Amino acid sequence: MILMLLVAISVAATFFVWVMPTEAVQSWMMQRADANSYAYYAASEQAEAMWISARILFPILSLFLVAGVYFSEAVSEFLIESVAVFFEQTSIRQKGKNDSSRTILFRLFLLGWFSLGLFHFAAGLWKRIEDWPWYHFSSGAEIMPNISDSNRDVIRYLKEMTEEDSRILILSDQKLFFLSYYLLPRRLFHVIHPESEFVIPKANQERQLTAYRFEELDAKTVSKISPDYILEYYEGARYLEKDKFRADPYWIQFQQRRYGPNYKPTYNVRLRKYISGNAKRLQFNTVSGGDS
Repeated sequence: MILMLLVAISVAATFFVWVMPTEAVQSWMMQRADANSYAYYAASEQAEAMWISARILFPILSLFLVAGVYFSEAVSEFLIESVAVFFEQTSIRQKGKNDSSRTILFRLFLLGWFSLGLFHFAAGLWKRIEDWPWYHFSSGAEIMPNISDSNRDVIRYLKEMTEEDSRILILSDQKLFFLSYYLLPRRLFHVIHPESEFVIPKANQERQLTAYRFEELDAKTVSKISPDYILEYYEGARYLEKDKFRADPYWIQFQQRRYGPNYKPTYNVRLRKYISGNAKRLQFNTVSGGDS
């Protein structure tokens, strides 16, 4: 009877989610979102993800329940045997006698453990739905969340222009330790100026950090790191060199492929190959991973 009731509910739910248009659900969720385009977009995408998931899961659930009704005797025997095995395996005996208090505590512990697992599973699914508008089927390494658009462009540029086993020395007026995560297995060496060592940066260059330029590094420091590439990346007004915006031709070509031929750089990015043994001899990288 329970299985038949669940079949009726799941079949009704399947009919409802397939008859109700996705647009109606999106409109319903958007009406309850905050009044801004960002929230409307998130609500619309999340509603679509939820509704498509429901259209897939409810029919599958209905089929399983119908099969359960059809094989009800076998299902009943399996459940009864499973319950008996559970009680037998979770009974704690001491000196040949059942210890009821410890047995109850152990079973409560197992119940809480599995309940916690189900909670985390449900929370993970909901988090996946919340993130769907931005991630879809992409990974974090592809989407690169919580960083600026310029940081994303630099990361993608380095992925395309450098080999996976390369060593990259980074000079920047930002703290770019997170680049290491997105550029693995490359090894990055970010030289921080002593005046910026314990300074917490602010968004949009509101707190300008002191940085090194390549000319300020001594040959021993560079030789010790022994990089394959030198990346100079400056966005703050203090370090901008407008006459060198187009110094790296491959960076300009890379950006023009992404944003069109009218792309105008507003910050400095220079990726140059380091010739071992001579820190002053640098040359712009030739293409290693793309067609720029």
